[in-house]
Amino acid sequence: MARALTKMVTGSAGRVPARRAVRLTRRGWVLLVSGGLAIPSSYWLGRGELLYLGCFLVLLPLLALAFVRFRRIRLSVQRSFSPAVVSAGHPTVADIRVSNLSSSGTAGANWRDPWPWPPYATEPAALPALMPRGPRFARRGSSVLFRYEVTPPHRGIFAIGPMLVDFTDPFGLADGALVAGTSATLTVTPALVPLADGGVSMSTDEGQTRVLKRRTLGGEDDLMTREYRSGDALRRVHWRASAHADKLMVRQEEQHSHAEARILLDTRLANYRDITPNLDGEGPQSEAFEWAVAFTASLGVHLARSGFLVQVIETAPAQLASLEHPDEFLESLASVTLSEAPLEELSLLRGVQRPDQSQGLVFAIVSDADAATVERLGAQRQSFDLAVAFLVAPRQLSLARALTDAGWSCVTVQVDDPIDRAWLALGTVQDESAPAGRDTAAEFEPEGRR
Repeated sequence: MARALTKMVTGSAGRVPARRAVRLTRRGWVLLVSGGLAIPSSYWLGRGELLYLGCFLVLLPLLALAFVRFRRIRLSVQRSFSPAVVSAGHPTVADIRVSNLSSSGTAGANWRDPWPWPPYATEPAALPALMPRGPRFARRGSSVLFRYEVTPPHRGIFAIGPMLVDFTDPFGLADGALVAGTSATLTVTPALVPLADGGVSMSTDEGQTRVLKRRTLGGEDDLMTREYRSGDALRRVHWRASAHADKLMVRQEEQHSHAEARILLDTRLANYRDITPNLDGEGPQSEAFEWAVAFTASLGVHLARSGFLVQVIETAPAQLASLEHPDEFLESLASVTLSEAPLEELSLLRGVQRPDQSQGLVFAIVSDADAATVERLGAQRQSFDLAVAFLVAPRQLSLARALTDAGWSCVTVQVDDPIDRAWLALGTVQDESAPAGRDTAAEFEPEGRR
């Protein structure tokens, strides 16, 4: 019921085709039908008082309909969210300020706020009577503030609202639904899943290294020293350098920030076989693509926080922002869609100035990539120290073998597999493929399936 009302009010593009709807209540229909039966009965029975009663019973519901239909209600609705950008599965608080724009007061009513996922609207709540608009009533109840919490279940750019106001006549014979205000946009990004630092061996442009917890002192970083400054921790004092310089010197770490990584996200509609129609009419849906987008978000942020320069490449025309600005990147993932554009020149080496050097890491997130995509991935494999393909619910049994033969390490996942365990499965694949001649393709199997 709520979903049908939401679609009727907002439409597929957030438009409002009808601002008001009225109908008789059950009580109103009982009076109308009773009056309709009483009028002819008065002629059959020859009782004039039944005619007067029948006319009264018919006229009363009609007057109630007219009262509800032409009742003047003008409301202003201002809606905001805190936070305005939220991750899927995390709550945000909606604040709604409802103000009376009419020169006359409003009677009590009920309100609901619709959204495009189950249960499709808030529970009906009371909208108190509001005083008329004007300076005399500015502080005497001409507006009211409502607040509720909403948790979007998946990513997207959603229209919340407009508010639905339900009201009735004083006798409860007719009720109406009024659309108040406009909708507000809520941006829902993919939920970020923390990925483990240990257990996955990755290679950078400085050679093979094990990704562990980043060290803040010593280790692989180049240590330099500088003069002690007020506020420096004593644990950073370099005593040997202090003895030579005859003054306090502290360690200064120079982080290697030139390690590079590339993430390929397949955004072509033809490369996903689990396409289903969207019930809201906003394009096709693919669970495999949703998993790929969520994994891209977690992997991209994880690599960027680990000190990599990350470039995200799409197989269709670009829709994603750069990871140099993580917030903008996540917001672009909220709206990324599958494209029907044909495959153009697919290059993993965009912007490369020294093709003779290693380009670091590359991760491909695909489902059922076509032969042309697989061929180009295989041809460019040799430019990277490590190439990993995450195959999301593939239906081509030969896809993993083709990429493995081209030198890629493959991890096959399903749409209900946890993202963090899929990441750890890569370490298992690497450990199993370490001996010479071992196959580097494996299927991720959660513990619950063993």
